Amino acid sequence: MRNKILYYCCTTLGMLTLVVVANYVCYHSAMKQFSKQQQTYEQELTEQMESQVAQQVEDQWEQSAEQENVPVDNTKTKLGVDTVYQVENYDAVKDQTTTEYLILPEELVGYDREQTDEYFKKYMKNLPVEEFLNGLQSAGVTNFSTERLVVHKVYDSSKIKYRYYLIAVDGEVVVYYGDKKTVFEYTGILTDTLSKEEQDALKQGIEVEDENALFGILENYSS
Repeated sequence: MRNKILYYCCTTLGMLTLVVVANYVCYHSAMKQFSKQQQTYEQELTEQMESQVAQQVEDQWEQSAEQENVPVDNTKTKLGVDTVYQVENYDAVKDQTTTEYLILPEELVGYDREQTDEYFKKYMKNLPVEEFLNGLQSAGVTNFSTERLVVHKVYDSSKIKYRYYLIAVDGEVVVYYGDKKTVFEYTGILTDTLSKEEQDALKQGIEVEDENALFGILENYSS
């Protein structure tokens, strides 16, 4: 009797072991198959996304190329009262750029690109005295549209060697800024009170470096 019970126990235990082993093998095989399928899916998804991104880049490049090849008629694009006026000022001495937003000059309203370029060419030939003293070397349009006008200016104050200019006008010593067209001061000093050498120099015009040198000359003339 005892042997039968032992036999049944061993048989049952063996069957349970086989079931457990079989389940483990099936589970392990299923997980391995699932992992393989997941890797395949992820690889396919990655390839699909890369393909889509590549296509989008290509489409954007083609679109950009087409836009660049489209001729732009700047004569139809004009500045208006609502145009944003952006000025980029580059200081060559400090090697830095500052940006400011100004009200569009009234005379530029209604101008096309060609007229605007011509405006700044004339501006450089007839600089306001402040621009001259700040050392403005160039000014030009870098972006032009109805919505925005961008102008790039380059300043180099180290190139302004003479800030003032002395000359005789109708028998009086007159001080101009270094641009030689904007009056700084009518001194009231009469040239006939000066030496022959000083009068000859004033007829030719005297370039003066700065305020200290200017006041030194005028003080000498007045003594």
